[in-house]
Amino acid sequence: SPLPAPPCQGGEQDNGNLIYPCEGEKTVSQYSGLLPAGETALSALQVLWEQGFRTFKWKIDVAAIEEELNVFRQLIEAMHDLGDKEKAFLRLDANGGLNYSQAETWLQTCDNVLEIPEFSVKIEFLEQPLAVTQFESMLALSAVYKTPIALDESVAKLDRIQECYSQGWRGIFVIKPAICGSPSQLRKFCQTHNIDAVFSSVFETQIGRQAALNLATELFPNCRALGFGTNDWFDDNNRETWLQHLWQQI
Repeated sequence: SPLPAPPCQGGEQDNGNLIYPCEGEKTVSQYSGLLPAGETALSALQVLWEQGFRTFKWKIDVAAIEEELNVFRQLIEAMHDLGDKEKAFLRLDANGGLNYSQAETWLQTCDNVLEIPEFSVKIEFLEQPLAVTQFESMLALSAVYKTPIALDESVAKLDRIQECYSQGWRGIFVIKPAICGSPSQLRKFCQTHNIDAVFSSVFETQIGRQAALNLATELFPNCRALGFGTNDWFDDNNRETWLQHLWQQI
C-alpha cells in the first residue's frame, strides 16, 4: 500500500505554479525514490514508478561522463514515456565529485531539458556538483544556469548551513536532521530565514528516523519531496507499517 506523506504548507512555486500539489490524498509520490547508479537505473525506474514514486534521485560521477550522459538521456525519455505527460522530477547527485568543466556540462544538459516545454520531466536540481572547498565556484554556477544546485556535504552541519547562507547561498539546502546538530537551533534558523530545503535521510535508527521526520514535517517549507524514499530503511519485521505508524503519532 502507498506510504503516507507529510502535510504540505502551500507548495513550492515554479513561475507561479505549484511544483508539488498540496491538496488531496498524500501518497508515496511526496518522497524521492533512490535509483541505482548506471544503466541499472533504467530497470529500477519501472519498479519505483509502479510503487508510486514521481521524484527520483540518481547518483552520477560513478562512470565516465559520456556514458552517464547517454544513460541520463535514456532515463529522462523513459520517465517521460512512463508518465504520459504526468509530471516527474529527477535529482542528480554528484557527491562533490565533478570538476568545474563537468559540472558545466551537466548543468547545460539539464538546462536543455528544462527548455523543452512539452517534456514532462523536470530536472529538479544537481546536488553537490563540486567539492566542499569549491563553494565560490558553485555559487558562480548557480548564477549562470537555470538548473538549481543543491548543497549537501557543504551544509552537513548547522554551522555550515549558517555560513553558506551568510556567504550568499540562496539555492537549495539538503538537510539531514540526524547529523545536522541542535534541532531547536535548526528550527530557529529555518523559521527565521525561510530557506529552500530538502530534508533527507542518513539511514538512521528507527528512533532517529522518527525524530528526523517529525522535524521535517514541522519545518517542511515548500513541499519538495522528502529524501526518505528507500525500502532499505525498513527491517524485515516492520517493512510495511513503520511509516504509517509514525505519521499517526505526529
